Amino acid sequence: MAGSAVVTHVSEGGIRKVTFSWTSDASTGNVTGVSEVIHGKIIRVVTNPGATAPTANYDVVLNDADGVDVMGAALADRHTSTSEQVIPDPPVGVHGAISPVVTNAGNEKLGTIVIYVD
Repeated sequence: MAGSAVVTHVSEGGIRKVTFSWTSDASTGNVTGVSEVIHGKIIRVVTNPGATAPTANYDVVLNDADGVDVMGAALADRHTSTSEQVIPDPPVGVHGAISPVVTNAGNEKLGTIVIYVD
């Protein structure tokens, strides 16, 4: 795995919040090799740069088991210091492992990806 991520889950009122708190690799600036099984419809995704902010315009994809970015490149070019959200319309149905991949973040940078699932 390049980089690392810790996954947490919180459920409230039928909505699940799956959070990937990541640290990019010290040599490549990427995060790969983590996945989490998610069942439902993705209704919102928030990216939040951490205290050691990623490089401007870092990229995030949420790959399914077939290697397809379920967000269709909507999480490209993330801001270095501001949280951003994408609300897919219609919501994106998922059933299985989702693997976030962070690229171009810079070495040993921090951030979170929060996936809201209905």
